[in-house]
Amino acid sequence: MSLFPAYGAESNNAATEGAKTSTEFSWLSNQSFISFSNTNEEPKDDTSNAEELDLNDADRQTRDTQSPSKNDRPTKKRKKKHSKKHKKKRGKHRSENASSEQSESSSGTPEPSGEQQCLRVSEAEYYTDVEPLKIYFTVEKLHRPACPRYRLATRRPLGSIGRGGPPEERYKRYYRMSRKDVGKNASTKESQEEVLAREEALERSLRTDETVDKWIEFIRYRQEHPIACDSYQNHKRELSLVERARRHFPADDRLLQLYLDAIVRVHPTDAVLDLIRRAIAKDETNVTLWGALIRNKQCAMAQCIVPDVLKLYEKSTRSLFMARRSDETMLQLFKNCATFCRQAGLNELMFGMVQLALSMNVGGRFASGSTALFSSPEHFPQLIEYEELILKSGLPMNEIWLRVELLRSAFQYLPFVGASRLTSDPQRMVLNDDVVGFVYPLINKRYSFELTLTVLRLLKFPFASCLLSEELECFREEPYESDCSEQLLPLLLDVYRNRTLDAELYALIKQLSVAPSYVGANLAHEPYLQLVQQFLELSIDNFPGAQSAILLILYLQLQRMLVGAEKASSGGAFEEGNVKTVRARVKNVLKHTHDSNRNNLLVYAEYGLLEHDMTGMGGACRKIFTTSVQVYCSNREEGELNRNHLTDEEHDTDLFALVLTMVDLLLVNGHKREAVQAVTNLVHNPDKLSFNDSEQETVMVSPPDTVKLSTLQKLSDRVNRGVRRETELGATPLSVEQHLQPNGLISSIKAYILYLALVRSSLSEATKQLETFLFLFNEPANHRHRYLRNGIYQIYLQLFEIGRTCGNREGSTQQESIKTFLDVADRTLREFPSNLHTLRSIIFHPHLPWFRLRNELGRRLTPKAVLLLVVAARHRSSLVNQTEQTDEIPYKRRILNLLSGAVKSSSVSSLHQNALLWRLYLRELFDQPNAPPGVSVLEQCRRTLYAALEACPWNKALYLDGSSCAPQELSALLDLMMEKQLRVHAIPEELAILRDE
Repeated sequence: MSLFPAYGAESNNAATEGAKTSTEFSWLSNQSFISFSNTNEEPKDDTSNAEELDLNDADRQTRDTQSPSKNDRPTKKRKKKHSKKHKKKRGKHRSENASSEQSESSSGTPEPSGEQQCLRVSEAEYYTDVEPLKIYFTVEKLHRPACPRYRLATRRPLGSIGRGGPPEERYKRYYRMSRKDVGKNASTKESQEEVLAREEALERSLRTDETVDKWIEFIRYRQEHPIACDSYQNHKRELSLVERARRHFPADDRLLQLYLDAIVRVHPTDAVLDLIRRAIAKDETNVTLWGALIRNKQCAMAQCIVPDVLKLYEKSTRSLFMARRSDETMLQLFKNCATFCRQAGLNELMFGMVQLALSMNVGGRFASGSTALFSSPEHFPQLIEYEELILKSGLPMNEIWLRVELLRSAFQYLPFVGASRLTSDPQRMVLNDDVVGFVYPLINKRYSFELTLTVLRLLKFPFASCLLSEELECFREEPYESDCSEQLLPLLLDVYRNRTLDAELYALIKQLSVAPSYVGANLAHEPYLQLVQQFLELSIDNFPGAQSAILLILYLQLQRMLVGAEKASSGGAFEEGNVKTVRARVKNVLKHTHDSNRNNLLVYAEYGLLEHDMTGMGGACRKIFTTSVQVYCSNREEGELNRNHLTDEEHDTDLFALVLTMVDLLLVNGHKREAVQAVTNLVHNPDKLSFNDSEQETVMVSPPDTVKLSTLQKLSDRVNRGVRRETELGATPLSVEQHLQPNGLISSIKAYILYLALVRSSLSEATKQLETFLFLFNEPANHRHRYLRNGIYQIYLQLFEIGRTCGNREGSTQQESIKTFLDVADRTLREFPSNLHTLRSIIFHPHLPWFRLRNELGRRLTPKAVLLLVVAARHRSSLVNQTEQTDEIPYKRRILNLLSGAVKSSSVSSLHQNALLWRLYLRELFDQPNAPPGVSVLEQCRRTLYAALEACPWNKALYLDGSSCAPQELSALLDLMMEKQLRVHAIPEELAILRDE
């Protein structure tokens, strides 16, 4: 019974006065209030008690069903109101009433009279509430419980597995331990037994038939299936197996490469160098051994001293030249040595090597002298003026040293040529005796063109094709070589690119640019740009025919990249004065070039693209393309073209490339009908090709269906003839000129696929044709097939961009199109992970979320992919801030996580030894507006700086960035630079004296 009678469970109206009094004071008969002196009567027998209890229960149930109490109604209301927070236990009052009545019936004490009860209650300090108040029936607010109340839908123990699982197996809170994991251990034991059995089988097969391929198969199998112990023991087992194989086949290059990779993981650096030196003493003409010795010496923090590394380069160059190694090997060694000098800050030494190599192998116009191309004066008035401003600025000494060092590096990069000795900075003077040990004449002068392209790469000229560094030995890149941000500039040449990201792209290029550079990030970029342009102009005049045309096209591409950079930095505008300057410069070069270049359609196609970048699809751009086609057709009719036993299709390759370039521009600008008409005229009647009537496109009549079918048939026949011709060529390697020029078969396939996509309502038929071409050229070891597959994949990805440009297509939804696009992109990156245009089409896709980008590119990360992901993250962060006005911390954390995972992956040397990624990671760490509490940004930068120096100890740009991001380590960095003997233009003691003066 309740303590308060007004809120009891019984109804006052239904009970009599005697029952009411008995019920109200029944709690006084509880055994807790009975004194110990009283003696209880003998209890009744069990049967009578049970019968009495049953009758009482039946009577109470009948009374409850007939007249519910007043207290039940508000209780139900309250339960409805707070059903999710508090649940009232059922039968609470029933159980209390039953217990009280049972205690009354079982008690043997006589009940006192009502007067005595009232007297006793009044004497005690109790207040009997006899009238209910409605205010106590409701509660304004129920507080949340201190601990959560779990509502389980099942009666199984918390954490137990579902149906069929034993109850002892439970899901853990922070890790999973299920039946699948339990079975995995058993399968692991079985697989370990299978591994041992497989190794025994491979051992037996080696005893019967011992070949290099079987040894390599055994080594690869052991690498993929290590034993269940630490990695060091696995590497030792692998090294012992490789050493066994080399005892049987000591002259095999593949086993030698496996041996060089294995000893690095087992032995320390000094032991590795000793092992390689012993091997070189036995064979001084082995290119692989020399490369491994230089690489391990250069990439070790304790061993990397610049003069010592240069001595190794000099010794290896002399040994390989005396052994009459190929010119490709000598060019690769020259490129690696010059790249090391540039990264260490020895620009004067690098340009001295370049000048001697060009004068010896290309032409005397590059020879040294007072008017030589690669020479600088003693003093720069602009440099002196800016140095005085910095010294008078009152900045701290570390900031003064950093700014003066960057300023002098931007101006003083060419060797000083003069009669007097330069006492202020002797390192600026470079004589032929200083560089003669690194440069040797080429055996075959045909490789002088490759040498010119190598010098362009040393001057930070970016090439759009990724196959040059993958297929050609003289252009093969080392993991640490791609350290310049200018390698992203070819993205500005793509007509299908998303131009809204140009500003972020160019901002990243400027941020990571290192002087000297033609990017407008330093004060001396204009003299360096003039140097690169003059070198290209001299090279154009020095080479004949197709090589001269290729260099002229590279010159025009440089102008296009500069125009795109200027538009990106100025918000998309290009001033009329700059247009006139660029036109005058290009016309001057075309005027003084070879006659063959004036009739080259590829040159005019690039010139038309330059005009389009400056002024758009105006009259000047259309006039260039129209005039080029007309001149070509008139020369063909007059028979002035020297065919040299070439077919008409091989001569029409340049015409197809020019028209397809114009078709791309038309599609980007929304002139679909004109593009269809251009391809139709190209196939049926090239003389009618004209691009001047842009205003008549709205009234232009689409070709009839019969003409379209005829065009498709002719294009298909042309493609089939090209496929048969490529099949006859087989595995003939491609030359450098063929890598840098359009391929006839690729142009034919592109014309056929584009026309098929434009005249059909969907892209399904075009994609089926592309899959057929990919199936025909599917030999990964064939270099021609790789080149063709790269071009076909680019056409494949352009189809999706054309579908977005020309409007919605029938037959597939947007999600299906994105799924197909990602499938094609994944296949492309699997074969060509450094393809810049493929990376651009994926990363800059407008409908892909961030997690999809990381998922697609995370398996095959390259330095270019990481840089473009940073550009995309910054662009998305700016869009979010413009629309929602939120903080940019999420994308900041994504950038930091991306860079941290990339540079710390020691298994991928192209990422771990890339100084460009380390510098970007260091800058992003330093630029944290809202660092987490308890995190010291300077301490993070300090640890990251020393980790970067451990990976790239010779890179001077890392030391300069470290002095700005971790200024507390400036003195230690200066000591390291002096110890490594890197190029230092300014000394703090010298600057202190100049500041005092």
